[in-house]
Amino acid sequence: DALHTARLLNVEERPFARVSKRLLGKESLLRLPAQLPTPPPDESDADQEAERQKKEQERRQWREDVMLDFALLESTFIRIQFLKDSNEKERQRYADEKNKILETAQAVRDNTAELRIQLEEAQKTLTLRKEYDVLAEKITNNRMLKPREEQRANLEKLNAEIADLEHEGQEYEQTWIERREQFDNIMAAGKQMLRVIRGEKDEPEKDEAMEDGEEREDGEATKENSRMGTPAPEIG
Repeated sequence: DALHTARLLNVEERPFARVSKRLLGKESLLRLPAQLPTPPPDESDADQEAERQKKEQERRQWREDVMLDFALLESTFIRIQFLKDSNEKERQRYADEKNKILETAQAVRDNTAELRIQLEEAQKTLTLRKEYDVLAEKITNNRMLKPREEQRANLEKLNAEIADLEHEGQEYEQTWIERREQFDNIMAAGKQMLRVIRGEKDEPEKDEAMEDGEEREDGEATKENSRMGTPAPEIG
């Protein structure tokens, strides 16, 4: 194949054949005759001069023909070199285009694979959403469910009740603190009155016994007050 592609065309082979024929052919002046020509017996000087000029003209014409053949051969060389360079450039361009096409094809294949993955994920998401839609439709079409407006009103009512209970709890806490302070004040006044009545201010031991008894009384009073302040559970 390499020899076939490198061979010369007929139009390219002609200048080589012309030069070869011109230099090596039978009529070439470079070839020596096998034997010297026999001079004619009666030949004048004029005839010899005419013969010499004829040969000189033949040599001059042969030289011009040879120069023309070599000029044609040179142009053939230039043409072959130009075609060779042009073919190399074209082969390089084709190789570059081939690489670009292969890279583009690979990028398209990669993009197609990525798009296929995205399509599968989208199909899974769509299937899941359809299932959710079916469940949502079953829920919304259920007759046992109350309307949305009614549910919103119930939520608002429930939130209002929660706020009222929180406010009431704060009020109970404040009331309990006030009652506790009042009870502490009453207990302090009662202790003071007992000390004055019994006259035991200056007797430490009796005071300690008194304080122990008062603490027991305070505990019992606190329990009693706690039972009084705690509302009884509703029956029924």
